[in-house]
Amino acid sequence: MKYRFFAKQKLPFVVALLFIVLMTYISIIYSQNNFSVDSDLNHLVKQDAPWKDNLNKTVDEFGESENGLVIVVSGKNSFQVQNITEKLQQDFSQQPLFDDVFSAATLPWFKQQALWFMPAADYQVFNNNLDHVLPKLKAAMLASPESSALQLLAQLQQSLDNEDAVTSHLLLKMLNQLAITQGNVDWYRLLMPENTKQHYQIITLNATPQNDQKEPNKLIIESAQKIIHQYDDNSDVKIRITGQTALDFDEINDANSSVKLAGMMSLIGLIVVLGFGIRSLRIILASYAAVLVGLVWTLALGLFLVGSYNTISIVFLVMFIGLGVDFAIHFCLRIREEQRLQPNNRASLLATMRSTISPLSLCALTSAIGFLGFYPTAYTGLAELGIISSAGMLMGLLATFTVIPCFFFLFGYPTIKAQPETQAVNDVDFWLPKHHKLVVLLAICALLISAFGASKMNFDFSTLVLKSEKSESVKTLDEIQKQGLTSSYQMMMLATSAEQAQDWQSQLAVLPEISNVISINSFLPENRAQRISDLTQTFNVPAAQTLPIESLSSLQQKLTASAFPEAENSRQWLNNNDQAAVVQQITQRALLPLQQMQEDVGQLMQAPPPSLDDIPAILADRFQNENYLLVVAYPSGDMRDVQQLDRFTKLVQSVAPDATGRPVAEQEVGKIIINSFMQASSYSLLLIALVLLLALKHKRDVVLVFVPLLLTTLSTMAVAHWSGQALNMANIIVIPLIFGLGVDNGIHIVERFRSSGSARAFYQSSTPRAAILSSLTTMATFGSLLLADHRGMYSIGFLLTIAIGFLLFYSLTVLPALLFSVKKMRHEAE
Repeated sequence: MKYRFFAKQKLPFVVALLFIVLMTYISIIYSQNNFSVDSDLNHLVKQDAPWKDNLNKTVDEFGESENGLVIVVSGKNSFQVQNITEKLQQDFSQQPLFDDVFSAATLPWFKQQALWFMPAADYQVFNNNLDHVLPKLKAAMLASPESSALQLLAQLQQSLDNEDAVTSHLLLKMLNQLAITQGNVDWYRLLMPENTKQHYQIITLNATPQNDQKEPNKLIIESAQKIIHQYDDNSDVKIRITGQTALDFDEINDANSSVKLAGMMSLIGLIVVLGFGIRSLRIILASYAAVLVGLVWTLALGLFLVGSYNTISIVFLVMFIGLGVDFAIHFCLRIREEQRLQPNNRASLLATMRSTISPLSLCALTSAIGFLGFYPTAYTGLAELGIISSAGMLMGLLATFTVIPCFFFLFGYPTIKAQPETQAVNDVDFWLPKHHKLVVLLAICALLISAFGASKMNFDFSTLVLKSEKSESVKTLDEIQKQGLTSSYQMMMLATSAEQAQDWQSQLAVLPEISNVISINSFLPENRAQRISDLTQTFNVPAAQTLPIESLSSLQQKLTASAFPEAENSRQWLNNNDQAAVVQQITQRALLPLQQMQEDVGQLMQAPPPSLDDIPAILADRFQNENYLLVVAYPSGDMRDVQQLDRFTKLVQSVAPDATGRPVAEQEVGKIIINSFMQASSYSLLLIALVLLLALKHKRDVVLVFVPLLLTTLSTMAVAHWSGQALNMANIIVIPLIFGLGVDNGIHIVERFRSSGSARAFYQSSTPRAAILSSLTTMATFGSLLLADHRGMYSIGFLLTIAIGFLLFYSLTVLPALLFSVKKMRHEAE
């Protein structure tokens, strides 16, 4: 009989254990098979509006290849950059995964028209170098075939004698190319400026994401990196990846790694807080077990409800640790209290479950309301976070009331500590009764100051601000858009005529906020006639005077004493070859290529000016079709700065009102989010007020509870503004969440203050200690997000850490002062 009664006591725990194990196993398997993170902006906000139709129209007409993957090749040697770009373009074209592989620099058109598209400064150096050296070269070419090479060396020796630095340097560069290479002298390369600046080439390409995989862009990025790694041995050329595909991939990686790091650090933080605050190993371990199990359940249930996490909603997996442990702390501390009142541990557990189910459920409800404020709005990203958070509150409650009792059943209940002696509970000489008016006055001052600071708070609608500044894709994007090469933040305009496209381009090109403007007209050289005139004058310079030919040994002595860096290689080459070999090499590998270059330039100068019809179709089709001509403007500023982004957008639209692109999309999405924020805040306030009206005995206390919430909201926004932070697409949830989290403390404090009878008794009760401990654990969790590389998560952690600190301070000072003032006024009225 005794054994059967004992078995009945064990049965609920056995059932609960089976339930926990089964639920946890199913959750782990489901999460492993279905976990994914979606960073697509289009999935975060509903975008049914005319601006979206305008963007879709532009994309339908010309595509958005520059928003795919962008390969950036850079280096100081323009010829190496060009060579590797051509090889990469071929490699990517042969990979079936990639389509629409395009690099304008590899087109024969630009090679044929290279002199006309050359930057003005580079062209000036090219022409000046040619003007210096051509008389010497003509003297050599006018000499007999047998003596032309020796005549060139004689001209070099005279240049050294006359200290003609430019001519000497150019001719020595020619000999140096003969000495260190096996190919012909590249006269274009020789006459171009020295490699003192970075040269850039880009390749744009598209690839279809693997949407059935957890990381849809992983195969794309890994395949691109595999091709790029073939050129790692060339340290003079850097090859990097950016574009929207790379930005999204890096953001998901940053989000995942940030969640892992923040989760680990928050668990460590909990150990410290609970260790000092509770000092019970059993309670700490039981709380940890409940949090971890609840986290596993929440992860799976969230995936089941919304399909996938996004880069905003995934942050709840860290936030859950701080919120879930609050349930565990209240539950475990109540068990400790009941152990002193009940005859045995089982009775203490049952009493705890009966007494905590209602208040903890109420806390979960108010927190869920704060999260769910965005659910009816167009901000689907935070609506999904609200759904996941509500599920998390449910799972946290369920884990608290199942895992913790089972833990204590298996490993023993907390030991009972001696009850401290009760102190006097009257308010004689207590600080609050004496200074409650001062506290209220200071609160009013804080309200006014923080309201001023909060009014300056801006909303940053840029998604780029959410991404890690350390990621290669972000740094590369910033670098190339300053060069005017490309950008994910370009503005696109559809012109109906060539004249309109030219007009837009002319107006925008002079604006400092714009680094470059491209249209079909950009691929017709502008200064061709002037450059032809300059080159004609240069090629008509007379030949230098023919010089007597001396021995090679005399020239070698000059080179030995020369300070030019190419002199030593040239001297050794002359010394290692006999005169006949030297003559043959210079004639075949230098003078004949020079003659060919002159003929090519002459033909190019005599050719008719190119027209739009001459532009290759593969290039022209990207900027014109039967209906429109595309004009693209690239920003010069930092697109993480919302003011610069906004200014760039407005300037372009002042010229072309229908201009569109990612800046417009993010700006319009920002407006949707602002409206969603206003709606969510209203919903949260109304529902929380309703909960308070039902939960609080004295209805005037509803207004008092909202005072710390208002002070916390304004103070948080003010401090954020003064520290250079702004509201963004991620951290905007903090404001409604303050009301959801803050009302918990308000309810506990109001009820305990009313029942304590005095201010001193209230502060000596367990409520302030529980509020402090709960807030510290929450701050430890949210504070761990400050370590995140993902800027959106960082901003959430920053604002929530500040908010919880303010909430704790105002709840334990201003709210009791207001309660005491109201109580005193009521007594005086009576």
